[in-house]
Amino acid sequence: MLAGLVIGVPAIAFAIGYLVWDVRSPQEVLAELDKTVVVEYADGTELMRVVPPDGDRTFTPYDRIPRKLVDAIVAVEDPTFWTNGGFEPTGIARAMVTGVGGGSGITQQYIKNSTGEDDATLFRKFKELVLATKITDRQSKEQIFESYVNIISFGRNTHGPAAAAQAYFGKQLADISWSEAAFLAGMLQAPYGHDPATVGPEQAARRWTYAADKLAERGYVSPADRSGMAYPQVLDPDETRAGRTSYSDYHIRQQVLTELETRGWPLERLRREGLTVRTTLDRDAQGRAERAVRDRLAGEPAELRAAVVSVRPRDGGVAAYAGGNWGVTDYAVTPRRPGSAFRPVVQLAEFRARADDPPVVTGPKIRQAAYDAGVPEFLDGARTLTAPDGVRIASSIAEGTYRLRPLDLAGVFATFASGGMRVAPHFVAELRRGDEVVWRQDTTPVPALPREAALPAGGVPGEYGTSDAWMAGASTSMATLVWVGGDEERPRADWKGVPLTGATLPSDIWREVVSPELSTR
Repeated sequence: MLAGLVIGVPAIAFAIGYLVWDVRSPQEVLAELDKTVVVEYADGTELMRVVPPDGDRTFTPYDRIPRKLVDAIVAVEDPTFWTNGGFEPTGIARAMVTGVGGGSGITQQYIKNSTGEDDATLFRKFKELVLATKITDRQSKEQIFESYVNIISFGRNTHGPAAAAQAYFGKQLADISWSEAAFLAGMLQAPYGHDPATVGPEQAARRWTYAADKLAERGYVSPADRSGMAYPQVLDPDETRAGRTSYSDYHIRQQVLTELETRGWPLERLRREGLTVRTTLDRDAQGRAERAVRDRLAGEPAELRAAVVSVRPRDGGVAAYAGGNWGVTDYAVTPRRPGSAFRPVVQLAEFRARADDPPVVTGPKIRQAAYDAGVPEFLDGARTLTAPDGVRIASSIAEGTYRLRPLDLAGVFATFASGGMRVAPHFVAELRRGDEVVWRQDTTPVPALPREAALPAGGVPGEYGTSDAWMAGASTSMATLVWVGGDEERPRADWKGVPLTGATLPSDIWREVVSPELSTR
């Protein structure tokens, strides 16, 4: 009877628990978690990450996890993972005797993290054992590992291996070495207790040595390869991309997210589905724009500000966007008086007026020419290129006195450069879920202007007095606009006292941005 009780009662309890307790599928667990949204340049390299409040969480499918990292995690965390029934019997026996700790292999850790139950009790361990058995019956080992590795914390406010590779090494997950794989595997036991930025390099190196030795001990690397492994270079938190967030990146982020929201893809949806955003930004052009502004304004009066926008005429994609690194103000979408930089739009209205009787250029005609060329008719609910009453148009519109955003004026020059075919400037090329494209930008051009009105390639300097200076130039491959000015509208000069005009600082910046195009002419 005693033997029957000892054996039968736990068996009955196990069977009841197996029937009553449900195992949450990996899909259910991951669907509830906000994931990191990766924003890429046009060439697919990473530009930035939009991290949810609970940390950087980039979902990585099993087939994209490097085999060396899979082996390292199994070697350190659960050497019998591929063959066990969801738990390691000797570990469970030890936990049952002590009532705390021990026995938590990969499957059990997944159960613990997915349920949020972490009480050090016999009941919790028993339930964990039952659910680990049940999930092993219903899911493949690869599915269990994929779910586990994507919800577990690697420290530094990251979840999942892709986020961890960026946080510790500043590189793509696919590029990690055996030494780096051992480091990441060693972090899982106590993510914040093994971070060299927290506990120092000596303690972190001891944990790495343990993980690297397990790789050799369990046959994943040869003794010779183990002897050649060295403790990897681990970046300080402020050296990784997350620690290098700039105001320029912030401005791009806001433009990308705003654009997607207007197209039915709010941030909540992007996070929920773990989507990747492929932008239109060219990595090299973006770098040139930011460097040109930084280098050319170095040593100039501190109150000077600048913005750069480059738009591809053929598809409207924004190739470079520098709204400034002076704070949250994005100068690329701050309306300014274009002055003589608005002259090409006036010339378009004059060209059209030749067919009128009488051939008179009026304010409404100039405004309509601007709208046709690409200036938005409404911004934030207010009509553009209109007096404050929303109705009148002053004759001074021909002098460029109505404020325009640099982004919109760049789009106007792109329309001219494309022979009058217009595509609205945009930042997002497509959205992807893994390799699947779930949404793509429509870049079909629409006829907007007479072909005869197209501008020739080259630069057009312009200014509004000496308070706002511009430089715009367009070719069939790129339209680039530069604005230089300040927060207040007042006369400005460079450090030599030379009055600010489009032919001075803006032209210098413009030439640096478009230098590859100029060199091929």
